[in-house]
Amino acid sequence: MVEQRKIPQEGLFLRALTSFIESSQASAVIQHARMQYQALYKNRVNYHNTALQNHLESSILPGIALYQSLLAYDFRQEEALIFMKAAFREWSRPNRRRTKLLGRLPFYFRLMKALIKPMMKSNFPEIGWKTDWVEHNQDVIAFDIKSCFYQEVLTEYDVPELTALYCRMDDLIHERASPYVKWDRTKTLGRGDEYCDFRFIRVKPERKED
Repeated sequence: MVEQRKIPQEGLFLRALTSFIESSQASAVIQHARMQYQALYKNRVNYHNTALQNHLESSILPGIALYQSLLAYDFRQEEALIFMKAAFREWSRPNRRRTKLLGRLPFYFRLMKALIKPMMKSNFPEIGWKTDWVEHNQDVIAFDIKSCFYQEVLTEYDVPELTALYCRMDDLIHERASPYVKWDRTKTLGRGDEYCDFRFIRVKPERKED
């Protein structure tokens, strides 16, 4: 008997579901999602780019598997999306905690400025994301995502409605995470806009009066 492949973030998904439904039903949905993930994983596309493959296996397919399982358990789409929103909130918490920890550093903006371009090139390469850099200076880091691997894949799997939830994870991670950097977001592809805007604005310390 082949052992089932666990879903990445499975425990976080289960915790989110148990806040809405009985634990036994939540466990049954997760069990179904595990089988669904196994099937999706088996039939997945194999990309030559490692970053795209990691996004597919660790982030995109888990979300699709959970969503499809909720629908298979006869939850209405509106209910399923509410549950998914809660699951993604749980999913974002570890990254949120790390961001808040780094965000305490007075030089957090300078650290972001130094690392963000190499990080984007490595983790969100041009083959999957079209990134237009708007500003990258001592006060503002600003770029727009004009096309997105997540949106393309979710549309291919006929679940484009999940794109907005993935976009929202940026807000969950960065909103008010640091007293030194302001996160400003007005548009996302997932909400039907022409691009996702990313804006990190350095917050200058207030000058004390003599």
